[in-house]
Amino acid sequence: MFLQARGSSLALDVDESRATLLHSGEPVRSWPAVAVESLSADRAVALAPDGPLVFIERASPRALALLREVGVSYATSAGEWHLVDPPDIFVVKPADRPQSVVEPSPDRPLGKGAARIARWLLLHPENAPVTITDLARSAQVSEATSSRGVRHLAERDLVSAAPAADGRHRHVTVRDRSALLDVLADETPWRRARRTTWDVGVGSVDETLALIRREAAGFDRYAIGELAGAAFVRRLVEPSMVVLWLPAHDLPAWQDALLAQPARPAPARVIVRLAPDPVVLDWGARIDGLRVADPVQLYIDCRHAGERAIDAAEALRERVLRS
Repeated sequence: MFLQARGSSLALDVDESRATLLHSGEPVRSWPAVAVESLSADRAVALAPDGPLVFIERASPRALALLREVGVSYATSAGEWHLVDPPDIFVVKPADRPQSVVEPSPDRPLGKGAARIARWLLLHPENAPVTITDLARSAQVSEATSSRGVRHLAERDLVSAAPAADGRHRHVTVRDRSALLDVLADETPWRRARRTTWDVGVGSVDETLALIRREAAGFDRYAIGELAGAAFVRRLVEPSMVVLWLPAHDLPAWQDALLAQPARPAPARVIVRLAPDPVVLDWGARIDGLRVADPVQLYIDCRHAGERAIDAAEALRERVLRS
């Protein structure tokens, strides 16, 4: 990776284990370097100022601010530098472009049935091992869909399906919860769901949630997602808008109930997302009078919501993997 400062004779050459600052092509100073794929604030506070330069693929703004506060040298894939080496080196360079985000894997993406089974297994580890028949009943799919989904997941070494003692059933167990969660987050259609923005005539997220809480009595199915939903689980970042997962057939009624007008994204507005699978609406929990999406869905939402949501995504990931 070679990063060139625009309009400057300074450049930073970063390889797998070393970063070198160049001036007019000549080395000025070098640092040992370590690569980090995703940096949250919790991980940032553990880095020492006298440690190696950190090359970061993606990071939350709070994590980068913490590194700057304590004097940790870093460079990002977006071209931002913060180089510290007292007494004579201190270089700051803004990013050339927004931080990168994780893109979905194109390799054998999960179908809807396999994705629903994966979600249920992640949300109910206490039920392992589970038979394919019981998994079909619990995940609300046919037994044929359950069998195909388990076979797909097993082929990718995400689950195992071993014969039960009686020989009539197979017991399904998750092999790697972390890998299964990553596959579910990156290869399913949740992040690409149709979306629209509404202005509901209020001035804060709390007022928006209060309005939804009042009008939700007339609706059976909805879920609060992304940072607004994550704040009910663990409040790390203040949400600026409210993501509301809805079924497509309820969209006009919700718009009438909220007196909503189409608008551009702005603070206190509602981002409406149409659930590609009804379990997005059904498998959450009621918290403080609102239906909040399940932790897996909240993680998926926050994972793809940009740098502000990285800390919330990591907290939700830990919650899912600990359960």
